[in-house]
Amino acid sequence: MRHACVLTLMALFFFYATQTLAGQYDRNGIRDLITLGLEVNLGLQLENLDVAKGKEAIEQERSVFDSTFFAVAEYKRSVFPYDSTMSLSSESRSEDFSGQMGLRKQFKTGLMSSVSLDSQWLSDNESSENLDPRYRTALVLELSQPLLQNFGTAVNTTLLNVSKNKERQAVLNYLLSAQNLILQLEVAARQLAEKAEIIKLRQQSLALSHELYAANQKRFKAGVIAVTEIQEAETEVAARQLALSLAIQEQDLLKEDINRQLNQDLPEDFNPEDLVDFEEGIKPLTLPLLEDLVETAQRQRLELKISDFSIQSSSLQQDYLRNQLKPQLDLNLQFGLNGLSGDKRTSTPRGEYSGHWLDSFVGASEADGYRWQAGFELTMPIGNRAAKSRYRQAKLQLRQDRYRYKDLESIIRNDLLQQQINISQTRKQLEITERVEALAKKSLDQEQRRLQEGLSDTFRIIIFQQRMVEAMVDRVNAFTRYHLALAQMDFALGHTFKRHHIVLRNNTEELTLENI
Repeated sequence: MRHACVLTLMALFFFYATQTLAGQYDRNGIRDLITLGLEVNLGLQLENLDVAKGKEAIEQERSVFDSTFFAVAEYKRSVFPYDSTMSLSSESRSEDFSGQMGLRKQFKTGLMSSVSLDSQWLSDNESSENLDPRYRTALVLELSQPLLQNFGTAVNTTLLNVSKNKERQAVLNYLLSAQNLILQLEVAARQLAEKAEIIKLRQQSLALSHELYAANQKRFKAGVIAVTEIQEAETEVAARQLALSLAIQEQDLLKEDINRQLNQDLPEDFNPEDLVDFEEGIKPLTLPLLEDLVETAQRQRLELKISDFSIQSSSLQQDYLRNQLKPQLDLNLQFGLNGLSGDKRTSTPRGEYSGHWLDSFVGASEADGYRWQAGFELTMPIGNRAAKSRYRQAKLQLRQDRYRYKDLESIIRNDLLQQQINISQTRKQLEITERVEALAKKSLDQEQRRLQEGLSDTFRIIIFQQRMVEAMVDRVNAFTRYHLALAQMDFALGHTFKRHHIVLRNNTEELTLENI
């Protein structure tokens, strides 16, 4: 059931209206872009195909224990010359047509079994045989059970269990790719919204410069100011037009990058201004202690789960190769029932086995004859260097995987510490930029009143306008950095799906990390 759920990870997305650290989203907000990206992103679809391939690999390993039908048919004719006083003939002639069919099966304990029905038609000129042609039929059961090497279910299901781990890793890699895509889309969407907000600020700044230029023209005609102030205002108009053009360029390039991640399916009426509300206030936030964050990440980070499955697979391989160090000692058993029939020679009286081909089947069913065999087969390479080398290699691989897991834990811990710093500092920066913006607006208002009273000039007004606009841009940038730091922290904790209230379901069953 779990594996059936895995293939339908993208079947349904259910979104809840509860609030996240990043705040509420509009109908056309970031969550909608993420939903679209999870549906159409080609890279994610490629990862999803690996899940299906992993299931097929499991089926291939399971098929090792399927029953196999086999059939063999052979015809043989021979003539051997000889010189004997016991026979008038100078050669031995024979024709042999034989057939065999049956079932063969390997069990998880290592037992190899086969049951077959063998039948033979034989004609020759042997005077000692009363039947010509003669028919032999046998029902044979053969068993071969390893006693040392390849003994036991754990050994013989190693490849099956490894393939199951790989399939689980494929699922986790798919989920990890989905988390990465969500983070990338949120980063791009917030940066795009940032560019859209900056364009609005640049447009407002350009409008202020136009107003100043128009006012200076009137004042120049009235003889109040010098021509240089008109020229300075006109220069500032051109500079702000350039800044606006650069902002539009950055927005368009970023928009195309998002469109590429959405497989060119970005809606035509998409408006980046709907993505983020930059007037939203800073919500109270208390970060847990680092050790608590690390504990949460160790439970939720997909990379750790992927690495853990690698350790499990390497451990299975090591156990298997340890078993391969043992000698190959097999117990071989064979049991059979034989039947005989044929046409009597003209020179001999009719025997008890005279009859047609089908009579040999009757004879086998009545156990006219039987066979049994029991024995041991021992195979042991001298020195066994290859098996010992493979075992040592498996031990090294297991150590490598464990080191990688420890290193990943260290990386995650460092990542969480960095995100703590990022959140703390970007929050302070946002608070500072809000104060700077308020002060810059107040200073510009005061300088505008001084200009109306003739106590200021164009150069000072331009400087105060620039300070105000840059303060507003800085606040928008700080707002974006702060919320991206929150997104990065949720990613570092393994809470990306939870952050955006995305629940993957198949019918009514919720797909969670614990179900994989």
